[in-house]
Amino acid sequence: MKEDFLHFLWKHQKFPSTQPQTTQWISVQVLNPVTINRYSEPDFFDSRITFDALEWAGNVEVHVKSSDWFSHQHHKGKNYDSVILRVVWEDDIAVMTKSGYVLPTLELSKVVEKMD
Repeated sequence: MKEDFLHFLWKHQKFPSTQPQTTQWISVQVLNPVTINRYSEPDFFDSRITFDALEWAGNVEVHVKSSDWFSHQHHKGKNYDSVILRVVWEDDIAVMTKSGYVLPTLELSKVVEKMD
């Protein structure tokens, strides 16, 4: 799995229209998934998302595995405190921001149909 492909899935909302849930069992509805951040991190900014019907606005970070958050050193950067959702293929570890906020995670391997 490549991160660029996950960016495509998120940008174009290429997963079932049924309401997905985070790995923390929070219902997610994407109101505005994109503005791609081509110049710096996080990957997408100004996203609008509802978590259990409460609307949030902020940034979305995309990784193949949750543990990439640490290998990319995001846990040390203040820019990542504005992340409201992580989109990953595989959720292999819990992640929190530098300020201690445990990030909701959408695990795409659980909601995207695999192609043969």
